[in-house]
Amino acid sequence: MKRFWLLLFFCLTVVGAQAQGAPVLALDNNGLELARRVVLPGLALFLLGSFVLAAIKQVLNYLLKRQIVAAAVSESIVERLLPGPRAEQDKIVKWLALLLSTGGGLLLCTWYGPVGIYSVIILTFSTALGFLAYYLYLLRRAK
Repeated sequence: MKRFWLLLFFCLTVVGAQAQGAPVLALDNNGLELARRVVLPGLALFLLGSFVLAAIKQVLNYLLKRQIVAAAVSESIVERLLPGPRAEQDKIVKWLALLLSTGGGLLLCTWYGPVGIYSVIILTFSTALGFLAYYLYLLRRAK
């Protein structure tokens, strides 16, 4: 239900912007322009928001666990009440690796040349490097 309201909010924002005299998207078989102006910024905001929420959740769980332990409650009860920090921390590291590598790819695309097929290749490889960094982090952590 939250996703529906979020999608409706983004759609109404775009419609409202067009009603106020903003430049109207030309949708005459130009899906790339629609993706560049509407879909990709929405996806980027969603990814950034989920990363920030995961980081805030991790910090708040840590603070809550410290206060419960300071209140002299047994650690077994604390472990049952709160989720394990390992899964949350791995999730945060994954998003951090992906956002940094994709941002680095976008920076390279901006510095070196026009947007085209080479930009897609640069973004693909930079995102793959982010996944590789996350995989190597998991391997190192498992040892």
